[in-house]
Amino acid sequence: MKVTVLEPYGYCAGVDLAINLAIKTKEENTSKNVVVLGMLVHNQDSLKTLEKHGIKTIFKENSSLDELVNEIKEPSVVILSAHGHSKAIENKLIKNGHQIVDATCPFVKKSMKEISSELSNNNSVFYIGVKNHPEANAALSLGEKVYLIDFKNPIVPIINSVSPLVICQTTLSESEISGAISLIKNKYKNAKFVKGICNASTLRQTAILSLDNTVDMIYVVGGANSNNSKTLFNLAKSHYPNIKVELIQNADDIKEKDLIGLSHIAISSGASTPKEVIEQIKDKLLN
Repeated sequence: MKVTVLEPYGYCAGVDLAINLAIKTKEENTSKNVVVLGMLVHNQDSLKTLEKHGIKTIFKENSSLDELVNEIKEPSVVILSAHGHSKAIENKLIKNGHQIVDATCPFVKKSMKEISSELSNNNSVFYIGVKNHPEANAALSLGEKVYLIDFKNPIVPIINSVSPLVICQTTLSESEISGAISLIKNKYKNAKFVKGICNASTLRQTAILSLDNTVDMIYVVGGANSNNSKTLFNLAKSHYPNIKVELIQNADDIKEKDLIGLSHIAISSGASTPKEVIEQIKDKLLN
């Protein structure tokens, strides 16, 4: 069997920065309670790495960051996730006696800066994203003139702006946002469009679209909460309708019965999937 691991794989720069910052923070605060508010990155194997270093993740499905702050009972060093957060969360943590460490991805910070700059000029922003995703919530927290356009069901509101800024969540793909872009262009001829998709996402998407016709199975490896992994999965499913595509978290999810008769498997991975997880999957497929 041939196994092709699509590059890049392993942590993107933003995730690598966040993981290393968290570990360094714990090393510098060995006697203190060090926690992450929310999921530092959307990958369970990565979170297990943090646990091994004594870093606890404060997370509950469907709970907001504001609610999760109340779960931190003792003064702690609180690491804020790579996806961004609101200023209100920072203020609440400080008020509760916590020390904060910001692990926001630099590319996400760049997007937030673009939005803030537009708001300071009293203009409006259309943010194409995933409803309730932490990055989208961070963008919306910047001001009342930021409007979320859900890429799955895009509805463009009528606002008092001739040339709103249009930017999207960093983890989406061009194909996912195309419908929303068309609707916005039809209603706002002078809208300004800024690149929102990060390079790490784009490179992975390009790689998965460049497979040859010998591939008969694609594994997309990523966390259940990882939007960029889901984007890769959906991209593969739509682009290769006759090829089996599976979204898995690690080697444990591989089913032997799915491998019968296969000759060429491609492995794609999300930006927060550890490199060693990909290596383990490759070894399992080849042995």
